[in-house]
Amino acid sequence: MAEEQIPGPEHSELAEVARKLLRAQATGVLCTISLRKAGWPLGSLVSYALTRAGAPVFLFSELSQHTKNLRADPRASLFVQEAGARNPQAAGRIAVLGRVAPVAEAELAEARARYVAVHPEGRSFAELGDFSFWQLDIEDTHVVGGFAKAGWLTAAEFAGTGPEP
Repeated sequence: MAEEQIPGPEHSELAEVARKLLRAQATGVLCTISLRKAGWPLGSLVSYALTRAGAPVFLFSELSQHTKNLRADPRASLFVQEAGARNPQAAGRIAVLGRVAPVAEAELAEARARYVAVHPEGRSFAELGDFSFWQLDIEDTHVVGGFAKAGWLTAAEFAGTGPEP
């Protein structure tokens, strides 16, 4: 069944709403594919920072269930909502879908600096051997920016580098 096309905001407007919302927050719910209950999503509250390109970076313990899940299947989504809204249904929110993997050695210093700048308490954890930095490579984004401001964005549209459909 084809998805119904409902008139809405331009993709460039949605992309700006999505980028602004992701930059304004520092925590969200990461949903991974559960190892315990195969095929089911498992949500975990996580802290994140953003790379220069806008990809979420996390600091994960090897003991965390989401880390174990990601080692088995890297597909995940990060749900972030505008903080402090009186009516959560009217608040801006975003679900960023992609694959999460350990940060490459060449990008580790930047990931650490960006994460610790947002989450100073992470500095001591980053030094422990049990913790490592992970990055979500964005593939698709669903954004709700308020009434009649909702839609899907490709990675290129989210980044502001792709053509609008």
